[in-house]
Amino acid sequence: MPAQLPHGSTWEDRERAVHRQAWQYHSDDMSLADDLLSHLMRGFRELEAVQSPNDVQELTLTLVGGAANFLRSAHNLALDGYYVQALSLARNAYEYWLAGAWLSANPQDAPRLRQENVDWPSPSDMRQALAQDAPAAEGLHDHLSRFTHPSSASVSGALDSKGTLRSGPFYQRRRLLTFLDLAYETATLLHDLLAQSFPSLRDSDWSRRSDELATKVAAWAARHAAAEPEEGGQ
Repeated sequence: MPAQLPHGSTWEDRERAVHRQAWQYHSDDMSLADDLLSHLMRGFRELEAVQSPNDVQELTLTLVGGAANFLRSAHNLALDGYYVQALSLARNAYEYWLAGAWLSANPQDAPRLRQENVDWPSPSDMRQALAQDAPAAEGLHDHLSRFTHPSSASVSGALDSKGTLRSGPFYQRRRLLTFLDLAYETATLLHDLLAQSFPSLRDSDWSRRSDELATKVAAWAARHAAAEPEEGGQ
């Protein structure tokens, strides 16, 4: 039988409790995620002065903006203990980046793709076309793909370390850190795409801050790569 919500509690109570645990145990990790997402927004402000962006640039801004919104929503879900749902949204953010990276490599298609009712290439086709140029993103896609539809990975996300089905949100260290790792990678890819698409951002303070954040992400990944977090604990 599924576990019941504690007597007298509500979904909102559980979410607030999980949110407090996430910040209690992972304040530095949360702060890095906030920095990465806030930096994307600062990039948009830097670009407000760009005059007459071309078709590729306009589409890129739309894609990066959509990806940033997906990531922020996913981040909020993860903080409240909805890890599988957060990873599913993170997949959308990744695919928006993928479309932007593909567009950067195929700028001649921008006018056509701006038309209504025109189909974009499928994510699998875009991945194949970019395989040599963006090999680092392959692992990111493979992991996020496990949470797009019901699967062993997504269904097991509702179970605790003892295999008990848990209803509602709950705190789980390993799943939170897995989400953060993927969110960090996606945000870093989006920073790079903005800088690549807008020459005015290169050699700017924004770009230098992007490099600093990328270094922090790499250091974070190195610290956690060898450590296997306990399944249900702190």
